[in-house]
Amino acid sequence: MKKIRSAIRRTQSTDALIYRKLSDSRRKEILIVFALSLSETTSSKLAQADLTTTRSLLRSTSRDRDTSSPVNSSAITSKINKRNDETATDKQKQSGDVNGSVRNASLRSLSTSSPSSTNRYWDREGRSTLSSRILADSDAFNKSLASSSIYDTSDDSSEGLCGLRNIGNTCFMNSVIQCLSHTSELTRFLKTKTDGRSATKDQRILVEFAKLIRDMWTANTRSVTPSELKSAFSSKHRMYSGCQQQDAQEFLRFFLDSLHSACNTGTKGGTLEIDDNLSDNKKADLTWEWYTKVENSMIKDLFVGQLKSSLKCTQCGNTSVTFDPFWDLSVPLPSSSKCKLESCLDLFIKEEVLDGDEMPTCSKCKTRRKSTKTFTIQRFPKYLVIHLKRFSETRWSKLSNIVEFPTGDNELNMAPYAANSSSALYSLYGISNHMGSTAGGHYVALCKHPVTKKWHEFNDNKVHDSSESELVSSSAYLLFYERA
Repeated sequence: MKKIRSAIRRTQSTDALIYRKLSDSRRKEILIVFALSLSETTSSKLAQADLTTTRSLLRSTSRDRDTSSPVNSSAITSKINKRNDETATDKQKQSGDVNGSVRNASLRSLSTSSPSSTNRYWDREGRSTLSSRILADSDAFNKSLASSSIYDTSDDSSEGLCGLRNIGNTCFMNSVIQCLSHTSELTRFLKTKTDGRSATKDQRILVEFAKLIRDMWTANTRSVTPSELKSAFSSKHRMYSGCQQQDAQEFLRFFLDSLHSACNTGTKGGTLEIDDNLSDNKKADLTWEWYTKVENSMIKDLFVGQLKSSLKCTQCGNTSVTFDPFWDLSVPLPSSSKCKLESCLDLFIKEEVLDGDEMPTCSKCKTRRKSTKTFTIQRFPKYLVIHLKRFSETRWSKLSNIVEFPTGDNELNMAPYAANSSSALYSLYGISNHMGSTAGGHYVALCKHPVTKKWHEFNDNKVHDSSESELVSSSAYLLFYERA
């Protein structure tokens, strides 16, 4: 960069004056020109030829100072290639130097991509990876790219390995977005979704999320800034408009609800009436059928399951059942410092005694009676989110228990918690970790790549390799499982 700026200063005074009057984006164009030429040029004669090309570009760009357009690196490198090809041809004719053609072939390999392919490498702030590499000493680019990982770009294995920049205590959002991004069917749906009208706030959230997912799953994109999505989400949920720390599970519920509302094609109206003489399974089917008519979306199809709640009167023995949809399972943690996930699920379905102010009204006794309540899972979702309740609602503290959860393929067996005997095997693919306490902390995501099946850590804009042996920790907060 020092060589580039020195070369600029050595130009005639009129050229230097033009350069100072240019916008930042046009100045970057000139710097790109010099970086490309100097990286391929060892001859002072060839460098002088490229300086002449740059001076002509200075004069041409001084007539067009539109600062709103991004740097057209393809057009610039095309002009450089043409000039270098002509100069190299002259040199070959004079000295037969074949190295010149080798240098020019290398330079052409940098710029053979079409404008459409070049656009794939622009991030949400209008910066290209080409200019980011050349201007690596710029503070703005260093902050966003210095700590990003570089991955093999030969196939789809580099897609999705994209960090999300923190724009003010947004680690809670970044970790959840990364886990949702690695939800295969959701990402497949969003990548093919065309941008439509954003008539509602929920639809705007969906549109911005789809844009973000497409950017994140573009090869060679190291990090993007989710500012548009944050703005769209905050416009509906005002509590997220500032820079306060937020709870990841609470954000997930609000976020999925907005995505569902944007896609919902259900029709509201009518009440559900079910004959008590029907079997429990028939009641469950009728309840689910009614629910899907009212709430019908791709998001619901992926994340919603059905819980069965059973109330038994301790006086007359009458049992009444109800069926409710669930988007995630919030499971309590036992008092021991180390436990298995199955122990948490056992506590979730454990029989609860309802007495005192909590006594329900028995449908047979027609009065409030002491009862027992149990939960089982009637219908399992395609993608199961398990929330480990680490934050105490009464003591304002965080539980640091180490919960050992299944990490391999088809290792989580949910059959013991089903209302009916059925197979329900799940594979872990995402974790949202929370480090710290209720006073302050930080969220990080661990996700399994759908192509390579390798684990990676997403710490805001930083992406690092991880392994299955590093997944279980006292920081695990949200677990994302996919059904086999």
